[in-house]
Amino acid sequence: MTTALAVDLGSSSGRVLAGTLDADHIEITEVHRFKHEAQRRDGRLVWDVETMWNEVVTGLRAAVERFDDAVSVSVDTWGVDFAALDADDQLVGPVRAYRDERTERTHDAFRRRLDDREFFTLTGIAPATINTANQLVALTVEEPELAERIDTVLLLPDYFAWKLSGVKGWSRSICSSSGLCEPGSPRWSNQVFERLGLERRWVGDLNSDLTVVGPCTVEGLEHLTVVRGGAHDTACAVHALPIDEGVAAWWLSCGSWSVLGAMEDHALTSDAAFELGLTNESRSDGGVRPLFNITGMWILQELQRQWEREGNPTDTDELVAAARQCPTPSVLLDPDRPFFAEPGNMVEKVDAFLAEAGAPAPSSEAEYVRLVIESFAARYARGIDDLAKITGTRPDQLNLVGGGSRNHLLCDLTARAAGMRVVAGPVEASILGSLLAQLETLGHLDPARRPDVIARTAKTHVHAPDVQ
Repeated sequence: MTTALAVDLGSSSGRVLAGTLDADHIEITEVHRFKHEAQRRDGRLVWDVETMWNEVVTGLRAAVERFDDAVSVSVDTWGVDFAALDADDQLVGPVRAYRDERTERTHDAFRRRLDDREFFTLTGIAPATINTANQLVALTVEEPELAERIDTVLLLPDYFAWKLSGVKGWSRSICSSSGLCEPGSPRWSNQVFERLGLERRWVGDLNSDLTVVGPCTVEGLEHLTVVRGGAHDTACAVHALPIDEGVAAWWLSCGSWSVLGAMEDHALTSDAAFELGLTNESRSDGGVRPLFNITGMWILQELQRQWEREGNPTDTDELVAAARQCPTPSVLLDPDRPFFAEPGNMVEKVDAFLAEAGAPAPSSEAEYVRLVIESFAARYARGIDDLAKITGTRPDQLNLVGGGSRNHLLCDLTARAAGMRVVAGPVEASILGSLLAQLETLGHLDPARRPDVIARTAKTHVHAPDVQ
């Protein structure tokens, strides 16, 4: 038996987990979990990376105490955010969160340097203020004195990998989210750095995922090898998809926010791809993940939070079960409307949308839930149609992973709306993908055996398109 450790950092919590390979099965154990969130400091929205780092080390030390056969560790996070270091390897200012308002303030300055269409042509990434490229331009415009001090820019998983190993690197999967690479992310785009007025010396050459970073240098963890197991959480999830041989599958990572994508060899950068907001990020195995970002279960979560604030505690499973008995709504929501992405008063936002469409408000919590889930399913089906127009193909199935895979009504309605089989699970696809990647990289698992290990490890459920 061999154990690998996965550090999975989300935007509201972090976890350290252990995965033990025994024959063709990985037993996954959560060792440590902690909460964190973006904080407002001196008018800036920032991440408390010091606390995150301390919690990571605490979790890893607990893991090696419980699993003395642990051989490796890999870190994955969300995309686009970064840490800037000076020549003495000290942080240059706080680590800003992607929703910090500075990129809105400097968006016109960004576009004067590089307009949206040319940005997409040069990078394959959909224009967005959250992109690393936009954040770095905002830093140079608003805080040039800090920019002058920068020696190195590391995206967050590579920052924590450096903290673990002392080795600086730039993992292809996470850097592909930056808007600073050529389409498909084979290398950084020198032209983009030049056009945006950013220093190319801030980053080194891209490193392939599924490679070794180096030995861990943290006291008590020196026997671990730090691995690039897919630094982007979605890249890790795609690495763990349960897909039978010969089946063409696309994927949907469904949580508070949803990501719908395909798997291609090359970036898709046509006019249609640009107009539909497609973005091209990298897979752990070197391929490309053309994808759409879609508002996800956030709307339902905000409804529940409002009901609870108003003194009506809710249970998600009970709400979904009741929603299954409700009729199909006559009018569906458009989850892409910007105000649905904003927190607070979600009931009123739903009611206002329906009133605008001439439809009555739902009469019960279950009807609100049915409306939201039907709307998600229709949006996902529309996304599949859009992606099919761009790729010229259509998949045999949709692999739905993440927390949304637990919602069987969502999976049933998505299968019906899309007219295809939906394979739900694994819920913890990012974790499983990180563990598989580490074990493959260090030679403990033959990559050819990965499908069998996924099949024996992942809990999945198939939803047919004819289920109501």
